[in-house]
Amino acid sequence: MKLTVHADSPRNSLAQSLVVGLEGPRATPAELELVAKEGLGGVIHFRRNLGSPREVWELNDSLHRAARAAGRPPLFVMVDQEGGSVVRLKAPFTEGPDLRDLGRSGDARLLRQHGVRVGAELVAAGFNWNLAPVMDVHAVEGGIMARRSLGSDPILVGELGVAYLQGLQATGCLGCAKHFPGLGRTTLDTHRERPRVELSAADLQAVELVPFRRAAQAGAAGIMVCHAVFTALDPQRPASLSPLVAGDLLRRDLGYEGLVLSDDLEMGAVAADLDPAEAAVRAYLAGCDLLLICHQAGYALEALDRLTALAEQGEISLERIQATASRLARAKGALPPPPADTRSLKKILAIA
Repeated sequence: MKLTVHADSPRNSLAQSLVVGLEGPRATPAELELVAKEGLGGVIHFRRNLGSPREVWELNDSLHRAARAAGRPPLFVMVDQEGGSVVRLKAPFTEGPDLRDLGRSGDARLLRQHGVRVGAELVAAGFNWNLAPVMDVHAVEGGIMARRSLGSDPILVGELGVAYLQGLQATGCLGCAKHFPGLGRTTLDTHRERPRVELSAADLQAVELVPFRRAAQAGAAGIMVCHAVFTALDPQRPASLSPLVAGDLLRRDLGYEGLVLSDDLEMGAVAADLDPAEAAVRAYLAGCDLLLICHQAGYALEALDRLTALAEQGEISLERIQATASRLARAKGALPPPPADTRSLKKILAIA
């Protein structure tokens, strides 16, 4: 399906860059308006939103219907279903194992099969994007990604991560390599604070960037940029807000052509000294295509107003808006249609 890019409507195009979290297990009328009236590009679900398989499908179906009825592009419906320590959907959905345990197998075929299984479940439930796999290289004692990483060998992490991505995307579910340029050698959690990664550019090239380069070459639908400061790349700004990282390094040096996502802009690493709406503006200006605001959707509307004003003032070029809009339209045009009912979901999960 080919989607129209509204080059004459900067606000419509900019709205497609915003992804928001919802309050509970049912979309409220106000939340449905974010999709229909405001035309936001996507939603992301957490445990607070997800009940039984039937309830999950009903939530997603209501959101897809709202976008379709308003004549909007297909909606990105995202979830973090990494496995093990980070899962939003509980049994009978596949909950585990941790990527660490899958990585220990060293078996790319196993990773691909796992990606296919998880992707098929998500698509049947009305999702179209799994924000996985983690492709950080766990290479420091006490590292924050110990359970979530595929291992300490950057080449193997790249191989296994790409296998998982390919399995996931073979089902029609988009995948996302994260957390660029790599959180595997930090012990601090960006949910709470802002790490400073004091590695040289050569160190980063030798370890952290290896898996992400593989993911970029293999056609990962998305790469998520983290909120840590990498002093060798940009000593002043978090990676997600830095044109030197989200723009120059990822787009130019790695040659990545897919969608660049910010991590959640309400995390402590940025929200401690920057309101999420302003962080979203800076992330867009840095080169992010999708801006995640995972808790208070009002910040997304504030960001949209600010971005639209900057576009009207000529501070964001129409060429920049068009480039992101084209990438989003290309990705959305390839999405599978949302499931019309729960029959395939029941079959995959083996439930009545």
